[in-house]
Amino acid sequence: MLKINGLYKKQKNNVIKDINITLDKGSSISIECSNEVSDLLVSMILGKEAPSKGEIYLEDTLNSVYLKNNIKNIGFIPREDFFYEKMTIDEYIKFFTSILGSKQDYKKVLLNLALLDISGMKIKTLNYSQRRRLSFAREILKEPKLLIFQEPILNMDRDGSKIIMENIENLCSNGTSFLITSVLFKDTLMLGEKSYILNDEGLLELNNCKEEASNDLEEAKVKSQIYKVEKIATKVDERILLFDPTEIDYVESEQGVNNLYVRGDKFPCTISLTDLEERLKHFGFFRCHRSYIVNLQRVREVITWTRNSYSLSLDDKVKSSVPLSKGRLEELKTILKL
Repeated sequence: MLKINGLYKKQKNNVIKDINITLDKGSSISIECSNEVSDLLVSMILGKEAPSKGEIYLEDTLNSVYLKNNIKNIGFIPREDFFYEKMTIDEYIKFFTSILGSKQDYKKVLLNLALLDISGMKIKTLNYSQRRRLSFAREILKEPKLLIFQEPILNMDRDGSKIIMENIENLCSNGTSFLITSVLFKDTLMLGEKSYILNDEGLLELNNCKEEASNDLEEAKVKSQIYKVEKIATKVDERILLFDPTEIDYVESEQGVNNLYVRGDKFPCTISLTDLEERLKHFGFFRCHRSYIVNLQRVREVITWTRNSYSLSLDDKVKSSVPLSKGRLEELKTILKL
């Protein structure tokens, strides 16, 4: 559906370079990047900005040519949307159903996004989560082949996030392709079938949150043994800080940097994630994702977002949430004897 070859563009302090992406029909890609870089990338895809170098294709046609006659096939939900505030949800969706000539059952769309029961409310009274879902409903009416979505779940409540993610997955299964951008690493891992970081160095593919379970998962081993006292070292400025494993809530690896999260603060650590996993597993830590190790004593809840997307809610100081790979779910159940 979308193919980007060797894309390069520099605008003010923002640069996009060496981007090569292929987004197939019914697939989703999520990219962690700044708001400015996201806007620049979207502008080039939608033909509002010309790339300095490289090409963008939509359904194997150069985007500048494709968009002239097929703009209705592309949906776009910006991070900040605008509405007719005095309209009700029902009036707003009926209006767009009419002008788009949509054959969609708009009531079913509202139902899927948990808006039907409040469809009589005026838009000006809606909260942030409801507004984001209303934006999504409007774009679904287009029946887009490609939907570009900026920040689908940023600052969303849990129920709203789950609804958004379920609808993305359902639309993908029906052939819609999604290009998603987010400023948050965790959201990026949870939202796309393939996940990337886009920065000044180019495009880097991340380890995926929705990786399939390996057929030869080793049996989880839970042993009650006594191990030597362990300290995990971090460095802040010129100080070396030593943490007891039990103080650590979770470990996150992002762009080759490992950070320990302790009571809401993060501390860089030079120990590799593999070594940390080996050293911490005897203290009740679990590799819940290729980029995360979590202290199971801090886990309060296992959250199922969709049939392919999970996370762990922690009972730490800031009520953190970390991704749980589908491939590690059964192993976690074995460890917790669920």
